[in-house]
Amino acid sequence: MKTRIDEELDKLDLGTMSLSTLVEEALGIITSSLNNSYGKARIREIAQEIEEKGKSLEGSCINLLLKFHPVARDLKRISSTLCTIRDLCRIGDNSLDFCEMLDYLSSTEICNEIGLLDMALNVKKMLSDAISAFVSKDAEKAKSVEAFDDVIDKFFSDARKKLRAVIRSGKDGYEEAVDVVIGAKYLERMGDHAASIAHSVIEECGTVEESKSEG
Repeated sequence: MKTRIDEELDKLDLGTMSLSTLVEEALGIITSSLNNSYGKARIREIAQEIEEKGKSLEGSCINLLLKFHPVARDLKRISSTLCTIRDLCRIGDNSLDFCEMLDYLSSTEICNEIGLLDMALNVKKMLSDAISAFVSKDAEKAKSVEAFDDVIDKFFSDARKKLRAVIRSGKDGYEEAVDVVIGAKYLERMGDHAASIAHSVIEECGTVEESKSEG
């Protein structure tokens, strides 16, 4: 039979999953925008929704801490969820920054040259896997997400190398290439936050295993 705090924690998880749906939609807009197939106005609406929902969920976490004074497993679950909420909100912020960067480009051709679409698609998958690990409390999947952050870092490193090549070539549009690499940095940060979500899952699962062994 579920306790009162278990019921409250389940509601918190549902709210966090709703938040993650908005963040995934924002990343979907990014990949669509890079294909010139989607307008960028919606992401501003999403960013506002993410901010409002994130603040509400953070408040719920604090209220649970004050109301139940949880310890051990429950405390770690709330802490993990709070970290996940904050990481999701930061990804929402980065998504908005990314799309505003696109407004400075005359076309998305340079994005393809730098490899931004592939990077964005990989970050999107990384976030999806991190959320899946959070929902299922799958430590092994979370570990694979955390390890994949190295791949995203490599994408960013390659983007910087390609920028230098564009500058050395003397081709027109290198100013836009600089903006694109800034966009790649936003994506790299999103990958960091996805890895942070995965790390929170790993820590939470570790606490659960410790509780079981003590029992």
